[in-house]
Amino acid sequence: MKNLDLFINKRVKFRFFRQELQFDLSQSLFSSFDVDRGTRLLLKTIAKQVPPAEIGSVLDVGCGVGVIGLSLKKVNPAIALTVQDRDALALAFTQQNARLNKLAEVFVPGGLALQGLGDGRFDLIVSNLPGKAGGPVLADMLARMPRHLTETGRAAVVVVRPLADQIETALQKQGSEMLLKEAGKGYTVFHFRGGETAVSDDALTPYLRAQSHFQAPRAAYTLQTVYNVPEFDQLGFYTAAAYELLKGEKVNGRVLVWNPGQGHVPVYVARRWGTAVQAITLGSRDLLSLTISAHNLVENGRAPAKITTTHLPSILDLDGQFDFIAAFPDVDPGVAWSDLLPGQLAALLAPNGRVLLSAKSSLMQRLLPAMRQFTLQKDKKRRGFRAALLQKSAQRRKTGSVIHKETL
Repeated sequence: MKNLDLFINKRVKFRFFRQELQFDLSQSLFSSFDVDRGTRLLLKTIAKQVPPAEIGSVLDVGCGVGVIGLSLKKVNPAIALTVQDRDALALAFTQQNARLNKLAEVFVPGGLALQGLGDGRFDLIVSNLPGKAGGPVLADMLARMPRHLTETGRAAVVVVRPLADQIETALQKQGSEMLLKEAGKGYTVFHFRGGETAVSDDALTPYLRAQSHFQAPRAAYTLQTVYNVPEFDQLGFYTAAAYELLKGEKVNGRVLVWNPGQGHVPVYVARRWGTAVQAITLGSRDLLSLTISAHNLVENGRAPAKITTTHLPSILDLDGQFDFIAAFPDVDPGVAWSDLLPGQLAALLAPNGRVLLSAKSSLMQRLLPAMRQFTLQKDKKRRGFRAALLQKSAQRRKTGSVIHKETL
C-alpha cells in the first residue's frame, strides 16, 4: 500500500503468552487507540484452552489490524495464518503488522467472510465478530465455520454482550458442540465445533436486505441492497446532490466510481448514458460495496466484461486513466485528503476529463481550494453535504484556486 504511514494513528505494545508484540493502529479501523477488551478476552481463553504449539493453521475472520492471528503466530511462527476482512485497509495493516513483528507467510485470500476458501480447513478459526454486520450475516459466518475446521479443530469467537444470546441461540440451532462460554466486561466468548446448517453458494445471499426502486433525473432503476452499507432504501443527500449536477450533462468513455456504496451512481450512469459509457471501474476499500455494486450493474443490463472492481486500501493506490470520475471521498481522521486527493484525481483523469466529488460540506470546503488543476463547473449544497463537478484544466494553473463559474 502506498503512503500507509499516513493512516497510522499510533503504535502500541502488546504482550501475549510471554511474547512481546507491537501493532500499528489506525483511526479508520476498529480499536484505534489500543487493543480492545474483546480481543484480549478471546486470546486469554485460547491460551487456556488450546496449546499454541499444537496449532498448525489459523483463520482470522474480520482480522482488523491482525492482533488475534498475529499474536498466535508470534507464539508459534510455524502456524499457517490466513486472514480475511472486507476492508482492504485492514488487510494492509495486518500485513504491515506482520512485518513489524517479523512474521512471514500470512495468506490473504479474496472473498467475503469465510468465502473464497475452497476446501481449506483450519485447526483454529478466530473472530471478533462484527456486531454491526446484522443477524443473517453473523448466522452465516457461524454456520460456515464448522465446515472449515479440521477434525479436532475449534472455532473461538467473541461478541459484544448484547448479542451473546443471539450467538448462543444460533450455535444451538446449527447443532454445534459448545466447548467454552466465558463472559467478561462487555463481551462474551464462545468456543465450539461441529454442527451442520445449509449455506448459500451465492456470496451475497446472507448480506441481502431488500430490493428497492429509485427515481433519479431522467432514469429510474432497481437495486438489491445489503446490510451495513448506507442508502438501502432511500438516497443520501450526497448522492441526491450529485444527481442534481448531472441533470444536463453527458457522461461517456471510461468511468470510475470510487466508493459506489450500494451501486446507485454506477447503475444510474449505465442506465442513463448506456453504450456511450465504454467501461465502468468500481473502486473501494469495502469488498461488500464492490460486490453488490457489480451485481446491481449486471442486474441492470451491464455486461460483466465492461465492469472492473478494484479492492484497494485507498484511492491513492489506484492506477489508470478515466474520462469521468465520480468520487465519494473516504473520511479518515488525521489524513490530509485536501493535500493528497487533488493530485491523485488529476493523475487518474484523461486530458479534459471531469470529476464529480460529493462529501460533507466541511470536507469539500477544504478540498475545493486545493483543486488547482481543475475548473469548477457546478456545485450544489444539500443538508450539510456538497457536490461539485470539475473539469481537468488543459494546463496546470500556477497560482490561485478553482473559479466558481456557477453555483446552483
